[in-house]
Amino acid sequence: MDSSLIRAILATFGGFLLILLFLSVHDWFLEEYPRRPEEQTNSDLIQYPFHHQEAIETLRLFLQLPQSKKTVIQKKMIANLMSMEQWISSLQQSNFQILCMGELHENSTRNFLSNEFFSNFSIDVLLLEATPKELNRLMNRLEGGRDYFPLLGADIMSLLRTAVKRNPDVKIFGIEETYKQTENHHGQLNSRDQFIAQNFWDAFQTGSRHIILFGALHCTNEPAWLFHNLCNQTSHALKDKMINVLVVGEHQNGPVEAFVYFLDRIGIKMKHFVIPDTRSLPNLIYKCFPLLDHQILGKYRSLIIFRT
Repeated sequence: MDSSLIRAILATFGGFLLILLFLSVHDWFLEEYPRRPEEQTNSDLIQYPFHHQEAIETLRLFLQLPQSKKTVIQKKMIANLMSMEQWISSLQQSNFQILCMGELHENSTRNFLSNEFFSNFSIDVLLLEATPKELNRLMNRLEGGRDYFPLLGADIMSLLRTAVKRNPDVKIFGIEETYKQTENHHGQLNSRDQFIAQNFWDAFQTGSRHIILFGALHCTNEPAWLFHNLCNQTSHALKDKMINVLVVGEHQNGPVEAFVYFLDRIGIKMKHFVIPDTRSLPNLIYKCFPLLDHQILGKYRSLIIFRT
């Protein structure tokens, strides 16, 4: 073969290799050093018009009540709400051992938890929705001073940094279903949460305070989900020391937005607040906000609502 043709072929092949190498490095860089997304802010008071009608109708019914009944409802509502500071203080003094904290994977939620919860609360064990391998990489990035890196689409670095600063001896585990477990479940129904529960118990430390930060559904009391599995797998004594809570922004959920609007309009306007016992609210709330009751109040023991 002509030597000039060989050189041309090698040069072309080498060029392709360089392009592939460049693209591979470029893709790795974008994956390893993702840009912090620009926050899309929506300042509209009403972002769920359909659910807002529920708030308007409830407000109309409330205003038609005799003043004595309105006062009773307001007082009972206020008695069952806490500020974040009050709730954290109460939780700190309680004997809980497992707190399943359900979240929507959004930066606003992680920022709120970092600033308002993990900066003020002492914990022993933090368990995340990541595999051990993924967690190891996250911790390496944290130790390397990384300012931003997402877990499930939202930044986790600030939250981890805050938790470690507040609790230098905190133990952090990734208890997500591993790839090996995924391969071995053979199509079992909801096997993922069964494996997550198994991974939790492998990391469980008797007498310690555990915070499980997972997607909202995993922390419901619905059958086959993580929190329900944990409750079924433990003793009555430990079950009494378990809490499931949903953390949600006032505009992250339509029924929540409608509920907050109603509270504001009847003179109960708080910043971030907590409903420690979701079954202790006035009956009017369950009757007039059925979606809120069905989706949230009936599935979590406590509810944290943060305001924006």
